[in-house]
Amino acid sequence: MTLAEPVARPTADDGPRRARVRLPGWPFAAALYAVASVALHHRVLADLDHRATGWVSADSSLFTWWLRWTPFAVGHGQDPLLTTWIGAPAGVNALWNTSVPVLGALLAPITLTAGPTAAFNVGMMLGPVASALACYLALGAWVRSRPARTLGGALYGFGPFVVAHGAVGHLNLVWAVLPPVLLWAVRAILVEQRHPWRDGALLGLAIALQMGLYTQTVALGAVVVLVVAVVLAVRWPGQVLPRLPALGRSLLATLAMVGAICAYPLWLLLAGPSRPQGQIRAPETASTDLAALVAPPPSLALPLGWEDLGARLAAVLPSEASAYLGIPLLVVCVATVLLVRSPPVRVVAVGGLVALVVSLGPRLRLAGTDTGVPLPGTWLHAVPLVGQAEPVRYGVFVALAVAVLVAVAVDRALRAPPRVRIPLVMGLLAAAATWIPADALEATDASSPAFFAAGAPGLSTADVVATVPRATVAWVGGARPMLWQADAGMAYRQVGGYFIGSAPGRPVLLEAEASAFDTLGGDPAAARRDLDRLGVTVVLVVPQPDVDVPAAVRWTRQVTGVPGEVRDGVWVFRR
Repeated sequence: MTLAEPVARPTADDGPRRARVRLPGWPFAAALYAVASVALHHRVLADLDHRATGWVSADSSLFTWWLRWTPFAVGHGQDPLLTTWIGAPAGVNALWNTSVPVLGALLAPITLTAGPTAAFNVGMMLGPVASALACYLALGAWVRSRPARTLGGALYGFGPFVVAHGAVGHLNLVWAVLPPVLLWAVRAILVEQRHPWRDGALLGLAIALQMGLYTQTVALGAVVVLVVAVVLAVRWPGQVLPRLPALGRSLLATLAMVGAICAYPLWLLLAGPSRPQGQIRAPETASTDLAALVAPPPSLALPLGWEDLGARLAAVLPSEASAYLGIPLLVVCVATVLLVRSPPVRVVAVGGLVALVVSLGPRLRLAGTDTGVPLPGTWLHAVPLVGQAEPVRYGVFVALAVAVLVAVAVDRALRAPPRVRIPLVMGLLAAAATWIPADALEATDASSPAFFAAGAPGLSTADVVATVPRATVAWVGGARPMLWQADAGMAYRQVGGYFIGSAPGRPVLLEAEASAFDTLGGDPAAARRDLDRLGVTVVLVVPQPDVDVPAAVRWTRQVTGVPGEVRDGVWVFRR
């Protein structure tokens, strides 16, 4: 056996079948995935521009802002990757934030016509479709059966990982396209090596595009691919030297493509302004709980026991809902590895297992308790860029490994003798059904006050605005001022914002620093000096349920020295 052998061997009657003209199967698969995604997101369909997918409104507002920023920046000669429209005057480094400029460009026609919230919702619906279709296409080298490939794509694109991140509005993570590309690249570049220059360039293009979706996925993918490469070298040491020349050509093409497209983004990432200077999030608080692998989260349709534990883990850390595998699919995966005597299958299983172990973080957590047992993830904590990644997000590679193994199992079952084919296929489908998502994907209000919907009349791009309420990291409602600014068409800059950055004396920021004005009390002179320091020209007091409007108006009058005026229900104080 060699690694290059196909997973699905041709049968004796394949010769005549190859002579037939077969229509490609991917359009049917894409249509099926699209229907599933529309059904999953049905709660926003009737009001795409005023309802946002996910119950974490801060993240949907954040992505809505970035989707509006990209076409605005391009249309107004601004740098789309470095902005002072939030966090003014210092600004924000887009490469350290989930700025999704690729989607900003792709969805710009919707943003500029139907609005940025509608673009966000369309992006959330397209993400699982694109992820599932990428997996379907990557599986072409692994399985012959189109139904098996379609099922594998569905498991990946609509499995717990993507659905859990969809529930919290993570647009960058529902577009999980790079892992299937890496699955293709491992086979094409490390094993087959038929077109090293072309395949290396294609991989470089995929990495460059992923840089415009989410840079962390590139870092995670590099770790997984490196581990797989080491496994291949250890298992087949005699093939290492003969393959090095072609591998070198592929890597050169990859680096050339990434360098040509991403030289400036890489500089922003590694040495650009406003980047964080410390650990963004402690890995212990963003790693997979071992119990989450078998405790079903509320996002799944079929009850299998331990739902209370799954709900409790997901409530503490919503991304725990993305880690679920379940005993039925774990059994299928183990059986596939043991029964399908194929080196490629075992390499995929090893890659998935490594990703699973790393996703557990630096110390083992079990049912919400930190056991103190050290894990290999500790070593990655000190690696630049890679150490900033949240361990639980390695789960996307675990999901991909599961999808591949299940697709291989179904493909083999479909070619089994008739007497065992039906029970085998039915058993595999029953196991796959444990990943069916529940009809529980929520939507939140994403409407803006009339003043912002009208384009913030009286304000211009020369204005720097402070808002009451200010933008914060609060998951529900915290980023409302960013949504309002996006709906106003980026009519002004603002000093607030929900973003990742830094400031003197603050190595990591997750929101703009509060000024003396934001206390809404205290020393008016100090508040006035802070507004001067920030270059604020306009203060907006926006009536909201959590805002004491009379008190905020009195304070703002005291600080600015102007009475203010009401425009479309919003108090405007021009200094």
